[in-house]
Amino acid sequence: MRKNHHTHTPRCGHAVGSEREYIEAALSADYDALGFSDHSPWPRLHSPGIRMDESMLPDYVSTVKDLREEYKGRIRITCGLECEYFPDRMSWLKDTKAAYQLDYLIFGNHFDLDEETGIYFGSCRSKQDVRRYLRTTLEGFNTGMYAWLAHPDLYLRRYPEFDDACRETAREICRAAAASRIPLEYNLLGLRVQHEKGFSGLGYPYREFWEIAAEENCPVIMNVDAHDPVQLSDTTYYEMGIKNITALGLTPYDMMDNGLVQPLAV
Repeated sequence: MRKNHHTHTPRCGHAVGSEREYIEAALSADYDALGFSDHSPWPRLHSPGIRMDESMLPDYVSTVKDLREEYKGRIRITCGLECEYFPDRMSWLKDTKAAYQLDYLIFGNHFDLDEETGIYFGSCRSKQDVRRYLRTTLEGFNTGMYAWLAHPDLYLRRYPEFDDACRETAREICRAAAASRIPLEYNLLGLRVQHEKGFSGLGYPYREFWEIAAEENCPVIMNVDAHDPVQLSDTTYYEMGIKNITALGLTPYDMMDNGLVQPLAV
């Protein structure tokens, strides 16, 4: 049975398809677990096309939880958010997770500070940018709030070469993840883009990054990062991802009902 805990909705402004369409697509492809984790809103931050507005959060949570009850016994549905590490908003995030009884938070380290004042880490062009990604990733780990790190090699999306800064960043992230047992996400949306469009830089998932993850014995969780129901019903890249992870000798993890991640029985 397939599993995916990284699914978006149109509220973020760059995904298509209703929650029900994602669920039906997952069922058609023999998924037994589907987690919704749309891009988190943040107070005082309005970013159409990037994340949902704070006013959309109640409907997002209620819609997913209503469908969880409707599909109970057919597929395990969970509700979370994909969030950055914004130091001045972390207390809000902690309170929001508790208030809405969210199952988990994914660490999606997309921006330094926020998208209005900081760089987008998927557009790193200098060693300084790469090292800023490393610093904020390690600081986010230290909060203990996130279940795993989404697309940990995002910083390579437009970067031209795997230089010493990239190698150092990969090593430090992997060592920290292994020490804290925070899984790294092998991201299938990136794998799809690699094969169908290509990246302007090294892209992700980048093999040398994941070879380092294997050397450091990192836990890994594989997710579709679905922005379209078709990305669930088409299992081409799911099977490719399993083969890649297995070939590297990485240990796959899964999210359990208690919101924790544990080794996946294979």
